[in-house]
Amino acid sequence: MNLSKLVKLAVLGSAFMTMSSHATLVTKTFDNGDSLADFYVDRAAPASFQIIGNELVMGIDGSTSTGGGSFYDTQGMKLDITGSNYVSVDMFIDSAWTNSERFAGLWGVGRDAANSISSYPILEFQGAGVTDPSAGLAIWDNAWVDLLTLFNLDEFNTIAYKAANNGVQYFVNGTMVYSETASATTSFGEVILNAKNDGNSFDVRYDNLTYGVVSEPGAIALLGLGMLAMGLRRRKS
Repeated sequence: MNLSKLVKLAVLGSAFMTMSSHATLVTKTFDNGDSLADFYVDRAAPASFQIIGNELVMGIDGSTSTGGGSFYDTQGMKLDITGSNYVSVDMFIDSAWTNSERFAGLWGVGRDAANSISSYPILEFQGAGVTDPSAGLAIWDNAWVDLLTLFNLDEFNTIAYKAANNGVQYFVNGTMVYSETASATTSFGEVILNAKNDGNSFDVRYDNLTYGVVSEPGAIALLGLGMLAMGLRRRKS
């Protein structure tokens, strides 16, 4: 395990100790040798999905794109997280993601109190193009919400959701950037790590996938201490 992960785990461990009555969480740190057997294909499989250098690396092969924005050109892997009301992941945002396409992100499947699907929350990076000169993180709430600029290029960024107030709250690097209260979402059934294959090849780097149940005080403590750990990661990487 590398030093940055040891630092982050120590900080998160402190968070769990201080809010043990508020959280039940699992973190997949994607260390070399860890199993990915719990993940399974969503829509279509990426070209590769493996742990490299103590990170999860998902490879997109542009030559396999069907073109035309096909449903199956969104390629990724998902994980069952039934009953969780919180999910986050560290995702590296690459400055090379500049052309006009949807790159990578964190998708979820929201569930209501009756365990029916209630929402499909998405936080993903979308590149800039000729007709749209902006680039950044976009949110899906039954329509695309304006791109967000609270991210750091060529660094890991923490993106997260929390089910709260019968809806979903969205967080980027510890700051709540959007919320909705119309979906009746009370938990998440699955988390999906994926990217859009628009004919270009690239890799997506993920780390520290965290999910489980937190209360409001627990969520605030987790996000604050998680961002402290991310700052340490950036200084040490």
